[in-house]
Amino acid sequence: MHQQHGRYRLTPLSVPRAAQRCPQRTVEVGDADGTCQIFTRDVVSGHRRQATTAPHGVDQCEIEPDGAYLWWFDADPDGVGRWRRQPFSGGPVRPVLAGLPAGRMYGTGLADPTDAAPTAAIGLGIAGESRCYLGEPGGTGRLVWSAPGYQALIDLAPRADLLVLAGAPGGRDAVTVVAAQTGRPVARIAGDPRRPIWPMEFRPDPDAEPELLLIVADRGRYTLATWRPAAGLRVHDWLPFQSEISAQWYGPDRTVLVQQDWAGRSRLRTVRLDSGAVDPVPTPPGTITDTYAAPGGPLRCVWSRIGQPPRILTLPTTTTGSATQPVRPVPAGAPDVRAARDRDLSTSRGYGQIHSFLTTPPGPGPWPTLFLVHGGPASHDRDCYDPRVELLVDAGFAVVRTNYRGSTGYGAGWRRIDPDRVGLAQLDDLVAVRAQLVRAGVAEPGRIGLMGHSWGGYLTLLGLGATPHLWDVGLAGAPVADYPAAYRTGTPALREVDRELFGGTPDEVPDRYRTASPLTYVDDVRAPVLIAAAPDDPKCPWTQVERYADALRRRGARYRLLRTGGGHASRDAADHVAVLIAMRDFARAVFGGATTSVSGADGPRAPRRAGIEVTDAPARQPATSLLPGPAQPAGAR
Repeated sequence: MHQQHGRYRLTPLSVPRAAQRCPQRTVEVGDADGTCQIFTRDVVSGHRRQATTAPHGVDQCEIEPDGAYLWWFDADPDGVGRWRRQPFSGGPVRPVLAGLPAGRMYGTGLADPTDAAPTAAIGLGIAGESRCYLGEPGGTGRLVWSAPGYQALIDLAPRADLLVLAGAPGGRDAVTVVAAQTGRPVARIAGDPRRPIWPMEFRPDPDAEPELLLIVADRGRYTLATWRPAAGLRVHDWLPFQSEISAQWYGPDRTVLVQQDWAGRSRLRTVRLDSGAVDPVPTPPGTITDTYAAPGGPLRCVWSRIGQPPRILTLPTTTTGSATQPVRPVPAGAPDVRAARDRDLSTSRGYGQIHSFLTTPPGPGPWPTLFLVHGGPASHDRDCYDPRVELLVDAGFAVVRTNYRGSTGYGAGWRRIDPDRVGLAQLDDLVAVRAQLVRAGVAEPGRIGLMGHSWGGYLTLLGLGATPHLWDVGLAGAPVADYPAAYRTGTPALREVDRELFGGTPDEVPDRYRTASPLTYVDDVRAPVLIAAAPDDPKCPWTQVERYADALRRRGARYRLLRTGGGHASRDAADHVAVLIAMRDFARAVFGGATTSVSGADGPRAPRRAGIEVTDAPARQPATSLLPGPAQPAGAR
């Protein structure tokens, strides 16, 4: 179900979604020759059909309750598109709701009342505004809600009478409940920077009073909450969690499935709100990236761990939420297939323990080392399969994945970022881990680099300029290179994130943005730099990347700029492979070609069909001197 390049799994895996009233019909995102496309499957007959051939790939789909039609979001690389609808067995493709303009995908809802026709809800971002449309699937949509800025449609109540939208979790419009018929707000639940709140979904029971499930963070703990029209908001603070959670209704009663990621590993629990019973769901150590329970069926999840590609597991729970017998441990990869070594690393600082995942080639160190920096910043590296780690370690690099301050999964205190030191505080953590690895004989001084995508690419460029004596190569994909410019030309959703991160806009707190911007330090960059970016990237726009590259060029710095396709995160595996191979080869060349492939071969080459346009450094310091030859044509922030 996912593309494999050699032994490297590339495209994502998801649990198939079943139609509510026809569970033998399922829909899923799958691999089609390296691009994500939508597939249908009839479980009874076993027939599987590729439903989409979208040139830019598809990663969002739905199936109607009776299983007669499926939906998918057909978007360009910029993220702008329309929801399409097609019969399950194939046929003409039409809009889910007619008359809607193209826009960014801001959520969907689908209600199937027992006494009325199904209702579709579509959320779109259009010209800096959030809009929500309602209508019968296949019919004409009517606008029921609009608001400036970013508000995502989270769900439509089972009786199609209420909509819930989410704004900034710490803002006044954190949760807005809207009457579907009139478009008027029924309830507004304000968040606070110290007490953010997130709506999850309505309870899927059309015969019960509408009940909304939420998550609240308060006093450094996360817990569940519920809202009903008559009773209002109720916070279930008898069940606190130390780190971020996600939640969904599960089972026939008021049972909730809660997933918590703590220190890079997933835990599942079922919570019965009426009785207060909490039961663990046994899972092997690792990470869960998707969960789903078909109507009347078992709970299934996508699970993986470092070095073990994702697979779908059926978990042993009953519909009442109680656990049964444990899941069998998943066997580790065969030693002759994967010789890399994995370990957790803890780095002590006065403000806490910095947690990293370290993967090294076989044999003794020190090794040339790459810090693979995650994006976000509200994200974290996990004990899960990452093809980038496998490819880089096979090429002879040690790979470090550090959950710096601002990362999720370690509690509210660790996630908090000082608005005066955005980026710089995270660099402090990376520098501390680097020093520990050098002392331990893991990282080889003179051959240590930074590599990341999106906010990870941002930290890569920032590190090269703000701490230039520590890093010997930089590999940045889709980075923020000029923070004030990225804010002004990025998406409304990201502007909302940045305002929270910095405590204001570039006009309101200009010194904070300037201090955090890689462009501020570009004249201090010493290491060779490879930047991969797409002109159609809406999140980290091309113009600010080009401005940074021009600054490198003017001072004769050694750099290479790769112009890629596919927007911020392409749905075509070939795009990712081409960039990853270019980065691997660039780092090997910068380090003197002295890295040795673990497998004794060069590993996978860039696919021929991907397209990369290369801009080299100036002639007096040609970038071609950094690579064995010219770049081959190849087939989250």
